[in-house]
Amino acid sequence: MSITASVGLGGKNTVADTRLIQASINPHVKALGVDLLEVDGKCGPLTRGAIKRYQQVFLKMTSPDSRVDPGGQTVQHMANNPAPAGVVVSASRLPVKLKAGDFLQVPVVMDPADGTVQDAYTAFEYEIFDKGARMTGTDYAFGVPNEIEVWPNAQVRIGVTLDAGLLAHEQFHYDVGFVVCRALAHQLTIARAPTIGGLIAQLNSLVDLHIKRRVKLIQRRYDIDTQHGANAKYQRIWLDRMTACIANPTANQIGGFWL
Repeated sequence: MSITASVGLGGKNTVADTRLIQASINPHVKALGVDLLEVDGKCGPLTRGAIKRYQQVFLKMTSPDSRVDPGGQTVQHMANNPAPAGVVVSASRLPVKLKAGDFLQVPVVMDPADGTVQDAYTAFEYEIFDKGARMTGTDYAFGVPNEIEVWPNAQVRIGVTLDAGLLAHEQFHYDVGFVVCRALAHQLTIARAPTIGGLIAQLNSLVDLHIKRRVKLIQRRYDIDTQHGANAKYQRIWLDRMTACIANPTANQIGGFWL
């Protein structure tokens, strides 16, 4: 791990170096007893205080200087002590269960996957927050803890009642967003690259694979099998698959399809 100049009290505090130090401290905030730092490249009192606390707790410095110097003891310790187990990129969703109020009422609802007119249609939106990059040895990794947020983008045709059967069908479409983002979060946690540019390229590639390709395949197969919810037998089969998938936090497949 390398920085171009000192970060902290009396340091040059370049934005890039400060972001790297902030992201390297954040996995350890629980052990340090400090607040999670905003990875904004600004070396204010919270960042300087977190550096000082890091030096006290991990380096046992009796006179911490609240500064991370290039090639120094503090930066080397950060590089060689990555995130503790359990400090990861994760996924969450709000709401968990869809209700009628989550659907926008529109005159016509069309499924863009097959061009058919439907009573309702549910997709999802997501956000991956910029928590900066941290170092693990000589490689860059995504900043943790982090959480991919998922929320619904749902429509219902005006005049249609969202009964239990229709809601259950649409819930599956929403659940796909959550379980795929959860699988993506796991891949982001373990991703490594020798440069920040390489790490960003991995992010873009993983988002394309999971969110754009795999979601499309699962959603299309689900609607074909269930005939958009009209086939009760396959509707139950897919709902049971989703129940098992959600219950397994490390699941990477559903119904033979990769998440």
